[in-house]
Amino acid sequence: PDEEYHIKVFERVVALKGRTEAIAKHITEFLRKTDRFAKTIVFCVDQEHADEMRRALNNLNADVVRDHSDYVCRVTSDEGDVGRGHLSKFQDLESRTPVILTTSQLLTTGVDAPTVQNIVLLRVINSMTEFKQIIGRGTRVRDDYGKLFFSILDYTGSATRLFADPEFDGDPTIETEVTIDEDGEPIDDETVVTPEEEPDDAEPDPLPPDEP
Repeated sequence: PDEEYHIKVFERVVALKGRTEAIAKHITEFLRKTDRFAKTIVFCVDQEHADEMRRALNNLNADVVRDHSDYVCRVTSDEGDVGRGHLSKFQDLESRTPVILTTSQLLTTGVDAPTVQNIVLLRVINSMTEFKQIIGRGTRVRDDYGKLFFSILDYTGSATRLFADPEFDGDPTIETEVTIDEDGEPIDDETVVTPEEEPDDAEPDPLPPDEP
């Protein structure tokens, strides 16, 4: 089908080495501005793409990797017991690393990692069921560990489209659209506040007129 063809073309573009490095740089800058040790899952196009993204993120975070060799790990079916070991540490509330896991399909379901703060989408998600499963990796609240919200970094448009679907319950609190160049540098951004939120200086609704 045409839609499937266009998705495959789009994903091949996302998986290009230059694009992978640009996205890895943008993810790294996001973590630098927020929290370098915020647990993050990156959903890649396929297992090979997950390995390329792991390498790119490793290189860009060499200052942290120097002291934490497992800062970025790939967890796919190819890793077997090694990958399961990385995942077990990632899920451990008391373990600081791994911080970033790159994956393809393996972590979509059945993963309980309550301190995950960032979900990164690098492959197109068309199924509402799969989208809810992926987003569900970040929805657990653990205020005892400072986890009160989570962020979605969507490089495919999947989240914007599926959040607008009436089947999805609830809107994101804040949505920021960022355009990045081929070097991963932001060149434009727009923050959208959901209709439920009003700015602090919003005028109060007028009172109804008194009954005669």
